[in-house]
Amino acid sequence: MIKIREAAQRHALAANDVRIKVSYGGICGSDVRVYKGTISYAQYPLRPGHEVIGTVVEAGENVQLKVGTKVVVYPNTYCGECEFCAGGKTNICIHKKPLGVAVDGVFAQEVVLDAKYIMPVPEELPDERAILIEPFAVTVHALKKANITKGTTVAVIGCGTEGLLSIALALYQGADVTVVDINPVKLALASKLGNVQTRLPAEVKDEVFDVVIEAAGVKDAIQQAMAVVKPGGVMVPLGITMDTVHLSPIHIVRNEISILGSIIYTVEDFADAIAHLQDPALFVEPIISKIWACDRYQEAFDDALSGDYAKIIVKFD
Repeated sequence: MIKIREAAQRHALAANDVRIKVSYGGICGSDVRVYKGTISYAQYPLRPGHEVIGTVVEAGENVQLKVGTKVVVYPNTYCGECEFCAGGKTNICIHKKPLGVAVDGVFAQEVVLDAKYIMPVPEELPDERAILIEPFAVTVHALKKANITKGTTVAVIGCGTEGLLSIALALYQGADVTVVDINPVKLALASKLGNVQTRLPAEVKDEVFDVVIEAAGVKDAIQQAMAVVKPGGVMVPLGITMDTVHLSPIHIVRNEISILGSIIYTVEDFADAIAHLQDPALFVEPIISKIWACDRYQEAFDDALSGDYAKIIVKFD
């Protein structure tokens, strides 16, 4: 069950804290899984949400961000001290805590966070593009591993938000893109992003690709991804599943297939996502399907649960 409640009374900010008035929040697949109760480590009762943008309304004495600054939340905490953080890989910090899953999220009219998890957003970047910064940073991080250039053949399997953003970025990078999904509605959405080939899974016959982005997070999609990677190619598993998937080591070894796992992002990926979204040549507008007022949260979540839409946005101001 999900409901709106009054938050606790405002408290004074710590020296490194920022109070943000939230404007937009995007519903992610992890929010849906939290809602359905399928994330084992989620701590209930729990406020959902991690994809938000807003405006600074108050800042602690050590914070350089000014009141009125447009910002985006970096919603995965990291310790800054473990070996992975020391190597710049904060995305795999052993003490990482995702907002909206391990701790309360940021679907609220106002939230208070440590300033290190807040990044300024250029004022000229429209909110309808800025709200994609967080999920797009996931895509940016993943596609960096694939070294996509003009003419690279890319298959994207799965047309959820991350799949659609992968399509948009691959097209932006000059790739020849083929999209695979079980849902014709999602394939139609993908077609709005540009010149792509669309396939139902059974329609992929003898085609092979330099790069395969697996964005569905289901067993069959992962197995198909491995089957359609060209020898010497790269498969990036971006989707998340708890299912056991059986792969053939001899197929991987003899064909020199690289499997490059990818999880969330770093601060640098956030900065790159913002830079890309400032370029009008990156076409992402069809990825936002609906914007709901926050008092219609149930309808927003129902749409997200249906599987027939791309990104569903909740408007908080």
